Amino acid sequence: MAARNAPRKLTVASCQFPVTADVAANARYVISFLRKAADAGATILHTSETCLSGYAGPDFPSFRGYDWDALRKQTARVRETAARLGLWLALGSSHYLDARTKPTDCVYLVDPRGAIVDRYDKRMCTKGDQAHYSAGTRFVTRVINGVHLGLAVCYDVCFPQIYASYRAAGARVMLHSFYNARSTGKNCLDVLNVHEVPTRCADNRMWAVANNSSHRYSHWGSFVARPDATIARQLPINRPGMLLHDFPDGLSEGGWLHNPLPLAIGAGVPLHYGTPSAHPRQADGQAEP
Repeated sequence: MAARNAPRKLTVASCQFPVTADVAANARYVISFLRKAADAGATILHTSETCLSGYAGPDFPSFRGYDWDALRKQTARVRETAARLGLWLALGSSHYLDARTKPTDCVYLVDPRGAIVDRYDKRMCTKGDQAHYSAGTRFVTRVINGVHLGLAVCYDVCFPQIYASYRAAGARVMLHSFYNARSTGKNCLDVLNVHEVPTRCADNRMWAVANNSSHRYSHWGSFVARPDATIARQLPINRPGMLLHDFPDGLSEGGWLHNPLPLAIGAGVPLHYGTPSAHPRQADGQAEP
């Protein structure tokens, strides 16, 4: 039995697998990793961008004819599993608005009862994303086991104001879901995010768990970054896997903080790229899928 005064910790399990357009296959991976995370004593499972729905563009050409009922069915299966295991879940997916409005590229935050307690919609959408998705307008934070988390998706990392805004909102650990995979081979993404994420952490004195799809060719394996700009642990590319990391965390051996004057965000700084919708299902962070 643990000592009563033992400090609380948050154990993050972050998984990677080859995301495809096959929603049922994606769900099987998520459920398998939920079970592995529970067996390992994790508090929360963190998944990659659109890992359940598949990613419009790389995985399928558009949402025209997309089977939203199938996605709802698999989302329910995943949530039921999380509830049965008593785990939190940060679930990458796509959030339906209506038949005429582009969905959002989202991360559902599911609590250990299986309820959607909030949803982050990708704020910074690439030009390719903007053909398929509505841009998000809300930051999402949550304190779990005393650790203040923030949620982000992929291209958000290219904009310093996103991490700076999360720091101002109190977040200390970012769960950042990416899809830098299913490519023909190496390019600048092989080096961009393994440097950019630790830099955002150093700029803001934060930690981040950066998660990627492992579909070949995946440009980098999922990793944990610290505020001294180091990477604490990382998975190999191109194959499924899961890492575990405990928070609160320290710095690397011999590491130190670099930025005593973190960036302050002024009025008028753009906090989304792309066109948001005014749909009430986007405004409601607890809307069902």
